[in-house]
Amino acid sequence: MTIMYSLDLLGSFAFALSGAILAIRKNMDLFGIFVLAFVTAIGGGTTRDLLLGDTPVFILTEPIYIYISIIASLLAFLFYRALIRINSVILLADALGLGTFVCIGVSKALAADVSFAGAVILGLITAVVGGIIRDLLANEIPAVLMRDFYAITCIGGGIIYVLLHNHGIPQNFVMLSSAGFVILLRVLAIRFNWCLVRVHSNTTGSL
Repeated sequence: MTIMYSLDLLGSFAFALSGAILAIRKNMDLFGIFVLAFVTAIGGGTTRDLLLGDTPVFILTEPIYIYISIIASLLAFLFYRALIRINSVILLADALGLGTFVCIGVSKALAADVSFAGAVILGLITAVVGGIIRDLLANEIPAVLMRDFYAITCIGGGIIYVLLHNHGIPQNFVMLSSAGFVILLRVLAIRFNWCLVRVHSNTTGSL
């Protein structure tokens, strides 16, 4: 088992856990908890594979992601209050997963001869689409649109990956640099509450 694959599983678990926790906050039943956990863990990778025409998509050939979602759902269901108290640990695992997902998405895109911009976009899709689906199912504005430099870190990591890859840098260093950038910037954004400039509307009327 490679380090990247191990981090992929860890990130999938963290993503699944975030989906399960949100489902509990929304008072969903156990099935709803599993659904949100599952789509959060696999939504980005599935969308990426479909866009690349890489079928059957990974979730149909690697059932470990289903097992991860089940375990995350049960842990959240049974130990919700304890998990809330170690939120910083979950956020760190989430950051590790985010960096890994970007690398996997960009790597698959480049292997399919996708353009520079396309590879960066597919890295972003791999990392954030699961969370977008989770939030929409929970009737929330997707977090990627609102906080913590989430998308910016993924785009930056994707650009670093493609640039280093195109200059013939060894693959392990490329992945380490790209994932490291995403993880570091994500952790700093959470720690210091960084976000992009936004417009604050004081009006309540509709257009």
